[in-house]
Amino acid sequence: VEQLRKKEQLRKKREKLRKEKEEQLRKKVEQLRKKVEQLRKEKNEQLRKKEEELRKKEEAQLRKENLVLRQIPSSVERGIAWEESEAGLDRMGFCEQRKFFRLDSSYLSMDASDVSNQELFLYCREAFTKQQSFLRERVLEQGALGWIQGPPGTGKTTTTLAFCLSLDMKEWMVTFLRLKPVHIYCMQVVNGRRRFCKILYSSAAEGLREAFAGREGKKHVVVLDGFLRQQETHQGVYRECLVWRDADQQHRRLAVVTSMSSRGKVYTEWDQEMKLETHKVVSWTLDEYLQAVQHDELYEQVKPFLEMDVEVEWMLITTCDGQETREERVVRKYYLAGGSCRFMFQRTVANVKEALDDAIESGTNLETVLQGNVGEFSPQAINRLIAYVEFGSKRSWLPVSKYVASTLAERTAESTLRQLALSYGYGNPGVKGSLFEMLFFKKMEQTGLSVTYRGPRQTESWDRCLVVNFSSLQGIKTLPAQNTCLRPISAFQGGYDAVMVDKEKRKVMFVQATIAQKHSFKLSFFLKALKALNIPEGGEWKVEVVFLIPVEELARFEIKPIEDSGALKDYGWKRGEEAMQAEVAGISIL
Repeated sequence: VEQLRKKEQLRKKREKLRKEKEEQLRKKVEQLRKKVEQLRKEKNEQLRKKEEELRKKEEAQLRKENLVLRQIPSSVERGIAWEESEAGLDRMGFCEQRKFFRLDSSYLSMDASDVSNQELFLYCREAFTKQQSFLRERVLEQGALGWIQGPPGTGKTTTTLAFCLSLDMKEWMVTFLRLKPVHIYCMQVVNGRRRFCKILYSSAAEGLREAFAGREGKKHVVVLDGFLRQQETHQGVYRECLVWRDADQQHRRLAVVTSMSSRGKVYTEWDQEMKLETHKVVSWTLDEYLQAVQHDELYEQVKPFLEMDVEVEWMLITTCDGQETREERVVRKYYLAGGSCRFMFQRTVANVKEALDDAIESGTNLETVLQGNVGEFSPQAINRLIAYVEFGSKRSWLPVSKYVASTLAERTAESTLRQLALSYGYGNPGVKGSLFEMLFFKKMEQTGLSVTYRGPRQTESWDRCLVVNFSSLQGIKTLPAQNTCLRPISAFQGGYDAVMVDKEKRKVMFVQATIAQKHSFKLSFFLKALKALNIPEGGEWKVEVVFLIPVEELARFEIKPIEDSGALKDYGWKRGEEAMQAEVAGISIL
């Protein structure tokens, strides 16, 4: 009985302890709940206060913006905030017998706050005129949906902008949409005033409709600049512009400016229904650059970008000493910038080389360039490496400059160069000629050449040798000790692609690699090179000139016309007999 009594007491004690613990735990839970509730209330109060502060700040900012906008007549329409200024159209237009176009720089930067009135001069090259004719005749007059395509740096945007600003603004309204990564820059010219705004892609449809509204029944041209088909945001803007155009094709016009080499899959019936037409813009040539810098004001604008701002050992050129002519500066930089006007006139040498090297290191190969992979079909970096060039009636994609071509060729196997010549050179002399020259340097650097001469010399071997860059503008103070193949860095060497110098044998051999059936012979350029190499006159050195062609063309090849006859008389060349002294040799590219 005593044991049971003690067990009962122990049970009651345990029960009491349990209840006490439960009560303590309940109190702690309640305290914790109250504390959490208090913290939540405090947090909510803090959030409420912050929201109230933000709301007040936003209201104050809106009041401030509205006050500013009210000071500009019609500066707010249907929710779009416009920045307005005078259009300044009277300061722009063609000049110098329509060879140049004067443009306000703020139109390119789309900065309404820019009131510096800085003038830019655009050279109206042949491609400029053709593009403007396409816009006027096909888009404005015939109502075509115009697509303007071409690699970066060809002037597509500036030419289109110049065209729009040269229109009669009493007859036309202009809207220029530039597609940027985050938003759309919108510029309009209305009644002698221009205005700018930014439209977010998230509200593009509403923003564009508001920008286009209020001009019903009036002639209106819209330009969509920087379009890339793989960008969904760009596609949405394009669709909105198409809907706008289709609603009134009598008065509305649309042009698309893009770096895409192709629009992708073509739907012929849809293209015909939309009256879609394309215009491709070719890259710049050296002659066009040389014509452009004849304009003094244009040259002063671009002169800083023609300076050698770094020690350029890879071009055998040192920093500019300030004595070069404007033509020499252009010729020198053309090796690097090539057909991109942006690289030639808007970027420093150091920036251009860095951009090209980055693009090359991205994994680009020569075949990718020859395929014309720009815009939507390639990484953005590859755009920089490509030019769209014209050879007679043929147009082709090629490396943008000789620097890019030689760099890519060095990374390409000889067998691949041969295959590319067969695949891309067939029926296209421009591509075939470029690849023929690349193959020549590759062979000279790796294995040497076996050449077949026309005439009594028959077959000879040219030993492989070191290939280095050469500038006739800079010259060479000391000739290489060993047999060396000098590769000119300029595309304007006047008739030779390489200079073979053998100091030991006292021999200089100029080589012109060509696939043409005839080639000019301009002797003054050879004389200039000999002077740059410090080759003495008087017959101490032997000077040869060899036209290197595909072996199957040996019988048909002609050397004509001949210019500057007698220029090499001090080097053993008889006046009037230069065509007979020059050699013609062939190699197989198969």
